[in-house]
Amino acid sequence: MIKIHFGGSRSLSASYFPYVAEVVSAPMQVGCFVNVGCATGADEAVIEAALGCDPSRLSVFAQFSESGEGSFSASAFIPVLAAKKAGAPVSFLAGGPLSLPLKARLMRRSKVALSGCAGSVFFLSTRFSPGSLKVAAEAVRKNQIVYVIPCGFSGAPAPLRSVSGFWQASHFFGFPCFQWFTGLPLF
Repeated sequence: MIKIHFGGSRSLSASYFPYVAEVVSAPMQVGCFVNVGCATGADEAVIEAALGCDPSRLSVFAQFSESGEGSFSASAFIPVLAAKKAGAPVSFLAGGPLSLPLKARLMRRSKVALSGCAGSVFFLSTRFSPGSLKVAAEAVRKNQIVYVIPCGFSGAPAPLRSVSGFWQASHFFGFPCFQWFTGLPLF
């Protein structure tokens, strides 16, 4: 069983949702499972896409409770509940108890969502998306293959902090992207 973590910018425009659906459905069509967070934008687009493929292969990790306590303006509360209703496993309070600050719960939730994944794919709306790139660096530390699909900018994203490596043009299931490479290139 291959699991892929998907995430990205909360500010991802809805105009990119059909493209996200194409990207997410490609690995799901060959049997891959999807892990995703609970925010608006990229997470929301991934949830909708995966629900259209196979809800049983979607796992959602929410930093808020099932009743919505702890959610905020960038929480995709309704899509998360739709995923649960469709039969997708949803881990509420995946970032810890509500007594923790929101920022801490969000990062802890992301770390839980990364667990057991072979790779991570981030849909970024800007070259520098601090939260997403911080999670991408955590994925690198977990020895995952990390991809960024630009959605609204051209060129490579900002370098990841606190991990060695560089972005290089690549493909994820045939979709153009940037992949983080550690070490030196072969050629």
